[in-house]
Formats: sequence, C-alpha cells, structure tokens
Amino acid sequence: MPCRTRSRITGFTLIELLVVIAIIAILIALLLPAVQQAREAARRSQCKNNLKQLGLALHNYHDAFETFPPGYVDQGAQLTEAGRGNWTWSAMLLPYVDQTPLFRILNVGDSTVSAILSDPEVGQSLQHQIPGFVCPSDPGPALNDADGSTFSWPERAIRDEIGNERLLARCSYVAANSSRRLGREEGSPIDPESRGTPAANGAFWQDSRVNFRTITDGSSNVLLVGERAWQLGSVEIRSGVLYGVRADRPDINGVVEGADDQGLVYMLGGGARRLNEVADAGGALLAGARQSFSSQHEGGGQFLMGDGRVRFISQNIDHDLSDAVDSMFERLIAIRDAAPISDF
Repeated sequence: MPCRTRSRITGFTLIELLVVIAIIAILIALLLPAVQQAREAARRSQCKNNLKQLGLALHNYHDAFETFPPGYVDQGAQLTEAGRGNWTWSAMLLPYVDQTPLFRILNVGDSTVSAILSDPEVGQSLQHQIPGFVCPSDPGPALNDADGSTFSWPERAIRDEIGNERLLARCSYVAANSSRRLGREEGSPIDPESRGTPAANGAFWQDSRVNFRTITDGSSNVLLVGERAWQLGSVEIRSGVLYGVRADRPDINGVVEGADDQGLVYMLGGGARRLNEVADAGGALLAGARQSFSSQHEGGGQFLMGDGRVRFISQNIDHDLSDAVDSMFERLIAIRDAAPISDF
C-alpha cells in the first residue's frame, strides 16, 4: 500500500510582510528625492537650452538688422483699437525660432487691434504657447490669466475701447529693462519706492535700438533675458506675455491707464526687487515683484548674457535697492555704467 506524504504549505508571516513593506517604504523614501532631483536637473537643462536658443535668435536678428529687437514697439500715446499694438521683443523673434508661419499669421507690426479681435485665426494664434518660451520647471496656465476664466487683469489681454478682449499666451522669459523700476525711455533708474519717473538702463525699452556698439560694458557683462515665474509659494507673479500686443481703454474718468496696465510689466524685467524676493514676512506680494526676475529653480534663476552664454545666478547675489547702481546685479542689467564686474 503506497504511503501518503503530507506537503507543508509555507508563506509569509504577518511580521515578515510588515518588514518587507517597511523596507520598500524606506527605499522609496531614499529614491524619491533622487528621482525628483534628476527630473529638476533635466527641466533646468531644458530651460537653459530655451535661453540659448533665444540668445541665438537675438544674435541672428542683430545680424539681420544691426540691432537687437526693441523691448516693445510703441503705437502712440493713446492705445486704441485702430492702433497696431505693443508688439514685444519675443514677437519680433518668431522668424528666428522657426515660427515664420505664425509671424505671418499675426502680421506682427502691422495688425490693428480691431483686426486681431475680429479674425479668429489671428486671435487663436495669439493664444498659441511655444514650448521654447516656457520654463518646464514653472507650471502654470497656457494663457496668462489668474483664473483662466475672466478678464480680471486687462494688462495681460488685448482689449479694444468697448471692452472686447482676448487673453495672451504665457511666457517665462522677460527682457532686461532697468536696474530698478521699469521705464519706457532710456535714462537713470530710481528707487522702487520713489514717486519719480522710472527710466531704463538695460538693453530693452520702448522702441529701443541697442546693438553691440551700444553695450559699452561688454556683451559678456550684460544680461539680456531672464526668468519670471508664474508663482512662487502662494504668491502669483504671473510670468510674462509671449506676444505682448494689447490695447488700452480709458478708465471711468477717461484717463488712459498707466505703464503697468499697458502691459510693460509683462514684457520686460528689472531689479525693483531681489531675485526670487516676491513676498513680505506675512506672505503678501511685495511692490515691484511683478516687475522683477524670479524662478522656480532652487536658489536662483537662469539668465541669458549678451554674448549668448546662459548663467545661473544665485538669489543671494549682491543687490542693493538704493538709488545708486552700485551692486553686482544692478551692474549686470546696466549696459553702459562702466562699473567693473567681478565673479558672481
């Protein structure tokens, strides 16, 4: 008679299972920061490449016109629906970043505001976000609006005199305008708390025509373009606008809106606040933060230099907010202050 053998079924005990789960959790906790760091390194590298491509485009534009593009093109004192809008430096660069068809659709420099708002193809094109103008580390909406549903911020939309509007595509990069508050015309910058008229000492302003001869400080010592984040912490900064075209409308008293409302803030950047300094101790937005540079990259931000290099600048760089242009960050923005530049 054959013998029957009984096989013993083995398995994990509860304690062993808990130990395995604990080991897996520890491994995930150890690996997750490394994975996140690797992803951020890749995003930062892509952002650097974006700025390099913008640098190449700016240099090619300079070769073609013997000047860098203007910060923005002014259409006159009264921004109306019959005007041709404040096309910004980034719109001028479209043919040099493989966007010639878009440049032609928009009819940059010639389209009136009324034509833009009445032509669906043009209007939709103004909302077309170009990946090369967006930092991958900076999540935000495709359109530069606080909530994506209302036109509560008219300076970031095209608006005609009767209130018709269209939002604009978001851009992570703004051109260097001033060591202090943003200014329409070239001149000496002033303290951000001053009530005086601000002026530009950087490479881009209203109808500017800066070339390499103009940059007497040397192209390797001057910032051309830097980052502007959509949001840092809980504070919305709202980046920039890609094409920079809009029209003004009179307010209820019939007075044309000021420089900030005309979209100047969303095309250009300056040193009104220190890099990544956007909120006070209570978490409230600081005055001038939306005119300045900021970045989602930890510890600083990336900037395009005049010679085409891209530099990561620490948020701890020397930056004095007094009237005088006497700190390192201010000197990097100024194109002809004749001040020495040391390592930064």
